[in-house]
Amino acid sequence: MTSFDTVVPFQLENSAVRGRLVRLDAQAWKIIDQHNYPTVVNGFLAQATALGIALANCFKFDGLFTLQITGDGPLRILVIDIEDQKFVRGCARFEENQIQSLSPQDSKNIQKVFGQGTLVFTIDPKTGEDRYQGVVELTGKTLSETTHHFFRQSEQLETGIVLAHSSDQHELACAALMIQRLPLPHTVSAEEKDEADDQWIHALSIVGSTTRKELLDRNLSNTDLLYRLFWEGGVRTYDAQAIEARCRCSQVKIRDMLDGFSALDRKEMVFDDKITVTCEFCGVGYSFAEDDF
Repeated sequence: MTSFDTVVPFQLENSAVRGRLVRLDAQAWKIIDQHNYPTVVNGFLAQATALGIALANCFKFDGLFTLQITGDGPLRILVIDIEDQKFVRGCARFEENQIQSLSPQDSKNIQKVFGQGTLVFTIDPKTGEDRYQGVVELTGKTLSETTHHFFRQSEQLETGIVLAHSSDQHELACAALMIQRLPLPHTVSAEEKDEADDQWIHALSIVGSTTRKELLDRNLSNTDLLYRLFWEGGVRTYDAQAIEARCRCSQVKIRDMLDGFSALDRKEMVFDDKITVTCEFCGVGYSFAEDDF
């Protein structure tokens, strides 16, 4: 597989370890190019996009997965929406002057960039299942460390994850490599449990040693990367899911939203004889006359 903009599920052979490899190219650059954000904001937007796709793919459902980071620092809010595990969009709000005043070192520290804040995962299935939400405070210095903290405190599957992003369009925009340890049967022997523990620790060490260059190298295919990392024990890949940067906004949806306001409220929105609304996610503008309602 030489194409990117996909999420590739995989399983380590003869072990209870599964994973997801996300590597985004043109579709992530499209999201970044839709906005005129500073480099610091673009970096966290790219990482959060890769992380959100990796997490959404772990849950087999049709609906909306949302990753939202909020804080009281220079970067106030960042939102990633993923619909049906494949259509993604993202946006952010920030204080321009505060972002520009961050030092190079502080700009890599999630708590310096967002301040005191939280990371929220929301799963909103279209039908059948209940809505789920997980919340964790921003912990450590990186988005990966905060994600690890979420899985530890919420008693989810043991998880290891590494994230990478680039500001150089000669590289892939972002990537995520995530592994999870599946529960063992209650009937396993002590020897089998010890072996499973060793396999998990070994897999974690491999993920931790994965370099940014490997994750973002366009000359290294997805399957070649996974084989390079996990060749010793064997790795089995499954069908890749294509990812597309696509917004859900439309003329009809924006009109329905405005229709919910009173006529007086809409009148106050009029400028140059029209109401103009710009989508924060994709930057597309929609215009309406007062008599459209």
